[in-house]
Amino acid sequence: MMLLSTNIHGDMSGLIINLGVIILMGMLFGRIAEYFKIPAITGYLIAGLLLGPISGFVSLEEIKGMSIISDVALGFIAFQVGNELWFGKLKNSGMKIVIITVVQAVFTTAVVTFLTMFFVDLSVALVLGAIAAATAPAPIMMIIKKYRAKGELTDTILPVVGLDDAVGVIMFGILLSISVSMLDVTSAEVLTVFEMIKTPLFEILISIGLGGAIGVGSGFAIRTISHNRDRKEKNLNIIVISVFLTTGTALFLGASPILTPMIAGTVVTNMINKDCYVLEEETIRFFVPPIMIAFFTIAGAQLQFDVVFAAGIVGVVYILGRIFGKMFGSYLGTTIVKSSSKVKKYLGVSLLPQSGVAIGLSIAAYNELSVVAGPEALVVKNVILASVLFFALTGPVLVKIAFTRADEIEDVKEEKVIPWKNSHAYQE
Repeated sequence: MMLLSTNIHGDMSGLIINLGVIILMGMLFGRIAEYFKIPAITGYLIAGLLLGPISGFVSLEEIKGMSIISDVALGFIAFQVGNELWFGKLKNSGMKIVIITVVQAVFTTAVVTFLTMFFVDLSVALVLGAIAAATAPAPIMMIIKKYRAKGELTDTILPVVGLDDAVGVIMFGILLSISVSMLDVTSAEVLTVFEMIKTPLFEILISIGLGGAIGVGSGFAIRTISHNRDRKEKNLNIIVISVFLTTGTALFLGASPILTPMIAGTVVTNMINKDCYVLEEETIRFFVPPIMIAFFTIAGAQLQFDVVFAAGIVGVVYILGRIFGKMFGSYLGTTIVKSSSKVKKYLGVSLLPQSGVAIGLSIAAYNELSVVAGPEALVVKNVILASVLFFALTGPVLVKIAFTRADEIEDVKEEKVIPWKNSHAYQE
């Protein structure tokens, strides 16, 4: 039974009503979750599970019709991640962030590949390892914004999450190419290193170009309205246009719909002064929440319990390997750059969430591998979906615990502006 049936041509009224119910249920369960000291995101996901796989009130076909909500939400999340990457703040820690990101991503990939290769073909293990490196920025950003986290852990995880997508795309592109060549026994062609990295590198370059160009235009636009009476409304217009353009063009041209708006957000935040940034931060904070509620509730409705059983022992090994890889890899990276004990202890736990990016990579892997080996492609798809279900429900809780124990969560009842750029160099 569906909440509201839609005809073959697409009943827009039904779709809008369903979206309203999704936001309502997400909001209610988010409040319930917070009452029990659980992150609201977990409540949104549970609401989605109830509306989707548990009751069947909302079908997968209806959820697919709402894909634009997920794309736009990810665009806003990525734009906000970029907003936090101010070069003035990162100039002394930039190389440290790169080292931490690469070490934890490579270590996670190596661990998952090594453990899963005892249960599946090496070609499949390589793909699973590559996808394991991906971290979902959405739950992390939601908790940071919701609880106004601030401190060393927050300052470290924001740029790490931002760079993680680029590192993950490159590793995935290389390892997927190797996997396909291993499975395609009819082909004697040996791929060169350039051929393996050509596609992911091209995707990243397009993302940087698009995001940079749109970001420059947005930055100049925001600077020109900094003293206008209705600047908050115009600021919102510019932000929405930026997110829509970067996300839409990225999807159309085959670039990264996360990396592109993230680059735009980075360019904008490095072009404007403190007052403009605070205005931008407040504007996004009051506009985005309904979109985020819809995004996470829809994500919950997309999850299917049957894939957990289909994943079997490989899914369990993947999840355990990813947990160990992220936690020890982060500890190793932070030890190399001599981070504080607080960052060493809690960064790995905070990087466990996995959702949209991993699903996107698994679909890309499924499409490539199904051409040369059907069963192997299905294994990848089932394992990743099972992992997403697990980390979607547990990840936000673990992230909140990590930030709480790191003593970086403020009293959410206090309404105050988050301090930001202290450097007078960006004051106009």
